[in-house]
Amino acid sequence: MARHELWVELADRPGNLAALAGDLAACGANIVHLDVLDGTGDTVIDRLVVQVPDQRSGELVAVARRYGATLRPLDDSDAPQPPPPQGPVMVRAASFSGRIAEPGPPVRRSPMTLERLVALPDGGLVRLRHLSAGDRNALVAHHARCSEVTRRHSRFLSPGVDVEDDDLVALAALVGGAIVGAARYELRDGGKRADVSVIVEDGHQRRGIGALLVNELATLASNAGVGHVRAVAPAGGDGLARTLRHAGLDVTVRRDGDALVFDCVLPHDLSASA
Repeated sequence: MARHELWVELADRPGNLAALAGDLAACGANIVHLDVLDGTGDTVIDRLVVQVPDQRSGELVAVARRYGATLRPLDDSDAPQPPPPQGPVMVRAASFSGRIAEPGPPVRRSPMTLERLVALPDGGLVRLRHLSAGDRNALVAHHARCSEVTRRHSRFLSPGVDVEDDDLVALAALVGGAIVGAARYELRDGGKRADVSVIVEDGHQRRGIGALLVNELATLASNAGVGHVRAVAPAGGDGLARTLRHAGLDVTVRRDGDALVFDCVLPHDLSASA
């Protein structure tokens, strides 16, 4: 028997959880643990630990895809389960398109419909979505929580950036309703190249959030026909190089005065890893 952790966001209406449980039973899965976390508005987030016969794991993946869930295998059945997030999980009632932690074909998403919940390697949850003009105050507050060193090395520039510019794509990572990370790319050379910048609050660094944001940006850029991306950091910006590589990008580094320039050629079939 294989054990899996399933995170799913459901409309808060009678019968929805029962329908999910029925579909899980139909693929031979047994629910061994359930946490129901408060959302906001019309949705709730359920965390389930299920066991399924090894030969039927593919059916479980299919069920998770239908519900837009995040599925994580628990490799060691004797290992302690990661605790649920502390406090209420802030969610939006808008449509949710979760990604499954299983390899699959590339998904080409419209840049204006991205909204999903992602499980981080440490067991925490982060909501990934596009920034909008209404996020300006939250983004300013996020920048204020970042150290001066983080702001200088991120090259994210002003938090008042025009996120509705046709040549710019900007993403946010949220924990508990607050922006903890942001990234953007801006098209150059007639759309053949994109300049990338990313920033993550000091208290949330080294959790994989920066790599998640960069990977999603690179996927969107690749699907839009961008050939390569470029990022710039002050000399000694090893953190940005690690983030780019952890995002799955091949990085070429060169020095330009007091700055380091990171060039990354994008494959045509790049897909998001989360």
